[in-house]
Amino acid sequence: MAEIKAQASPHVHEHPLVMPEADVSGDKPRKPKRVASLDIFRGLTVALMVLVDDAGGEWPMIGHAPWNGCNLADFVMPFFLFIVGMAIPLALKRIPDRFEAIKKVILRTLKLLFWGLLLQGGYSHDLDKLSYGVDMKMIRWCGILQRIALAYLVVALVEIFTKSPQFNDEISSSFSIFRKYCWHWLFGASVVTVYLAILYGIHVPDWQFAVQDKDKPNYGKVFRVTCGTRGNLDPPCNAVGYIDREVLGINHMYQHPAWKRSKDCNVNSPYEGVMRNDAPAWCYAPFEPEGVLSSISAILSTIIGVHCGHVLLHFENHSTRLKHWVLMGLSLLILGIILHFTNAIPLNKQLYTLSYVCVTAGAAAMVFSAFYVLVDVWGLLFPFLPLKWIGMNAMIVYVMAAEGIFAAFINGWYYNDPHNNLIYWIQKHVFIGVWHSKRVGILLYVIFAEILFWGVVAGILHWLGIYWKL
Repeated sequence: MAEIKAQASPHVHEHPLVMPEADVSGDKPRKPKRVASLDIFRGLTVALMVLVDDAGGEWPMIGHAPWNGCNLADFVMPFFLFIVGMAIPLALKRIPDRFEAIKKVILRTLKLLFWGLLLQGGYSHDLDKLSYGVDMKMIRWCGILQRIALAYLVVALVEIFTKSPQFNDEISSSFSIFRKYCWHWLFGASVVTVYLAILYGIHVPDWQFAVQDKDKPNYGKVFRVTCGTRGNLDPPCNAVGYIDREVLGINHMYQHPAWKRSKDCNVNSPYEGVMRNDAPAWCYAPFEPEGVLSSISAILSTIIGVHCGHVLLHFENHSTRLKHWVLMGLSLLILGIILHFTNAIPLNKQLYTLSYVCVTAGAAAMVFSAFYVLVDVWGLLFPFLPLKWIGMNAMIVYVMAAEGIFAAFINGWYYNDPHNNLIYWIQKHVFIGVWHSKRVGILLYVIFAEILFWGVVAGILHWLGIYWKL
């Protein structure tokens, strides 16, 4: 399904991002050079995913917010979607034939869905269980790659069917680029309208569920949750969860939602721990953070990314590009913060609210702009090389590090006891033992033995011209 290819040159990549250089003193234009900032931003996002997944248990302030709010981990998904959006016009510009473009988009979508189900459907278990396989009545249908696949498919098709045959027509100002791609924004407005209409308009009835985790003391116990309301954004009675229970089925949803670390549910909040004796019934329920309705809202993050990609293609001047990205980023940040702190629409990653879209997309535009200035304008590439290498081979690092496939393989080789393996030895004696702190040791282990390690591996693969493409 995926392809691992050796390129003729280590500098060739599937989606070259070009930055035309100015014609100086009447000379012919130089060969376009690669915009490295997007690779670095992609690498940063993968690195953040590894960091928050593997160190978030010891540092809950960087893990997902239990419900309302926005921690470091909550920026990962929208950053991915923004990056996917930026890459769409850059990739499709090289495929003028509409039928060929549609075929490539559909094929890539199917590959993303396949790997998403394999990696997050439940087939691979956590590192300590040393087991595999999933009961099909409990498979998780949604996940990170599945959401990316949906957003990519929808937005790429919009790009294909609304693309003008005259690429450079009427692009002379920031306003004209909005006018040229007005169909993208009309589609985005329609997405927001549908999402808000369902979120605030649908009636959420009472519901019940049985605990399916055989390792839990409440296994098999049936809980009932009282709702009978509409427009509620609290954990038990929101339309996002209701749609997922009806469409996906409650057994096919994520069994360990972040809300289980909330004060209502957990005695050790915000850390993971024992459930409170008086915890409400919904604390034991599953919830899908990458579900149906929230994925519809997530499409808007990709549309904003596509717009920033259009800016990169149509404007050649650094200052013009940066002015557009920064103004848009600041505007989105301010709008999202106002919506949140006026209690109009709270920041919530689980529901993928409009304020959350604005804040995270605005942050993505600002972070990308910062990398663009540092790397593509000022030429400070060397400090960011590990991130660039990770970004150019993001799928390998995502599978091996973020999804823990490599660590699971290493854990499979142990002496006498499953916990007596190389990874646990390195954590205990090289990091935790030296610092005499589990929290600090785990954080440093993730930074150096995971992120930096895979940065070096990705650099070697880049030097060999080997990339894993979807």
